[in-house]
Amino acid sequence: MSVVSRRDLLVGAGAAALLAGCRTRSKDVLRLGFMTNLTHAPIMAGIASGRIEKALGVAVEARSFRAGPRVLEALMGDAIDVGAAGPSAIVYTNARHGAGTLRLVTGCCSGGASFVVAAASRIAGWEDLRGKTLATTQIGTTQDISLRKYLHQHGYAPGERGGDVAVTALDAATILTEMRRGALDGAWLAEPWATRLVRDVGAVRLVDERSLWPDRLFPTALVVARGAYGREHPERMARLAEAVGEEVDRAQRLPDETRALVGDELTRLLGKRLPDALLAEAWRYVDFTRDPLLRALDVIADDAATLGLAPPSSHATLTG
Repeated sequence: MSVVSRRDLLVGAGAAALLAGCRTRSKDVLRLGFMTNLTHAPIMAGIASGRIEKALGVAVEARSFRAGPRVLEALMGDAIDVGAAGPSAIVYTNARHGAGTLRLVTGCCSGGASFVVAAASRIAGWEDLRGKTLATTQIGTTQDISLRKYLHQHGYAPGERGGDVAVTALDAATILTEMRRGALDGAWLAEPWATRLVRDVGAVRLVDERSLWPDRLFPTALVVARGAYGREHPERMARLAEAVGEEVDRAQRLPDETRALVGDELTRLLGKRLPDALLAEAWRYVDFTRDPLLRALDVIADDAATLGLAPPSSHATLTG
């Protein structure tokens, strides 16, 4: 089965079955999806504190997800109204379904992703990747595109395309387990999971993805609305953009306060408390910004198309 076909399954029929029954339709409720990564910290802090709900003047019904394509499934399946996700899932969904499918609300985060490798793998650079087994959390995530682009730039192809580097999709907890037992050589992950591998299993941070981008800036969390919903509620979208923007400003101004609030929220959502020292270290790799970084977004869209993982697209179909 081709990569694109597997992607089609992720954003197609599976969404309805996965998300059936979560369809609140009250006009006084905004259904908001986000991911349990530090790249979504301003949104988690705004939800947990009640500040986003207060700014909107309507109830916020929040749902957490482990990967961006799942957020977009929920959005396209009408299980949520607005979602925060990485750019790859967003540009793929908008390109696949056509201009106007999604509406960009605001930026949230830049950075916060790294390529980490097992110390035992003896990977010192891209020259050592032949024959290795690498992972991302799901096909079509922003980190999945980043890994595949990195391999392509250095002359490698993934195993499913006849290449000599195996790329597999595993949830973050399984990635940790597999790297600990020596069955996995590396992974491209968002924070705090990249830092957790460094701290918990002695992995080495081979690439801080910021180093691969001009000015070290590229989007890793954007807020988008379903196009029809955004057109029906323009004032609500403006209030949401400002509310998220204020949370971004707060995270920059009061990082310790925001990180503590997010740590509590991750504990509630994940059922396990991450050490404060881990969160503090991971925080150094994340840059919060209101700017959606549209030029970099177009680069990501072009990369996805070049790799055969998405139809051609542009940020103009999200903002025009």
